[in-house]
Amino acid sequence: MRHGPGVVVAAAVVRHGRLLAARRTAPVGLAGRWELPGGKVEPGEPAAEALVREVREELGCEIAVVEPLPGTASLSDDLELRAYVCELVSGEPVPSEHDAVRWLGPEHLHELDWLPADAGFVDAVRPRLLDGDRLPGGNVGGAVRIGNTVRRPTGPWTAAVHELMRHLSRSGLSGVPQVLGEDERGREIVSFLPGLVRDPDDWTPEDSVVVEAAGWLRRFHDAVGGFRPLGVVQWRGVSRELAEHEIVCHHDCGTYNWVLDGDHFAGMIDWDVAAPGVPLDDIAFLAWTAVPLYREAPAAEVARRLRLVADAYGAGVRPDEVMSHAVTRMTGAADRIAAGQSTGDPGMVSLRRIGEPARTRARVAFLRERMPALAAELSQGGQRKTR
Repeated sequence: MRHGPGVVVAAAVVRHGRLLAARRTAPVGLAGRWELPGGKVEPGEPAAEALVREVREELGCEIAVVEPLPGTASLSDDLELRAYVCELVSGEPVPSEHDAVRWLGPEHLHELDWLPADAGFVDAVRPRLLDGDRLPGGNVGGAVRIGNTVRRPTGPWTAAVHELMRHLSRSGLSGVPQVLGEDERGREIVSFLPGLVRDPDDWTPEDSVVVEAAGWLRRFHDAVGGFRPLGVVQWRGVSRELAEHEIVCHHDCGTYNWVLDGDHFAGMIDWDVAAPGVPLDDIAFLAWTAVPLYREAPAAEVARRLRLVADAYGAGVRPDEVMSHAVTRMTGAADRIAAGQSTGDPGMVSLRRIGEPARTRARVAFLRERMPALAAELSQGGQRKTR
């Protein structure tokens, strides 16, 4: 004999900061309204197993139950609804008992006509949606994905960075996120660039990708040449005017910020440290991780890849000056990280977890020791053809 009301379970399936909603087709009084997918628990069946089974039957995908949402909702005198946060494990939801499904970000939850019993659970899961999925790439941290958007902490520099990004959008430069506004947690919202971001310590980019990235960097510098903000501007870590010989550089164009589409360079993320500089600042930074200049490798191979960067960028840039400027650029980066840590900049403080700025200072010292051998290779290699 059953004691107490029967149980219906509902899945609050969350993926990339979005919630899965399904539209009812029956009964007539509920048709057209939206619910969390699920169904009845059979006698003796664990609730979590019932939920996995029901979603598989209704939507043809596999989920994993994470945790229960608080409370219950009464469906009738003998039925109560319980909801659980779930993750999509495999497959894509395809409705069979519903006539439509939608993935909803936190700002769009209330656009739908939810069943009253589900509405409270939808509100309960909303903070989890706003947490999003932490994104790889970059070193400063704090970026999360919510649907097709990225949310990042803001600071006094954000207004200037957004003006830069809007200028690049107007110029037609590809591979730059679009500025979309600010969310209720005070984070910037920019578009998500689909693709893969690789860990530079586990990957050395192929020659073809280096050529594409350096070519994109040249197009960025050409596009940003028309961006000349007037007067003193607040950037991250510096507040000053743009000098006549300067442009606004990305200043963090390492391979950990490259977005890859298969075997091709597709874009650059993490624009929050953009600030005045000279083109060689960005070229040297790109070479630092793309060659790379801080890792042990035969001098001839390092020289070859330095030529690859310089030739792909063009504009008469020489590989030896890229190498020399990398010491200046990365020493300055270490100094700025240390200064940011001393003032409590959260992004700079977060770099302590990867050993910064001591790690970069040690790598610069390593490059200094190798520079005579690399310079000799570059000099001899002037007669060779790049493979």
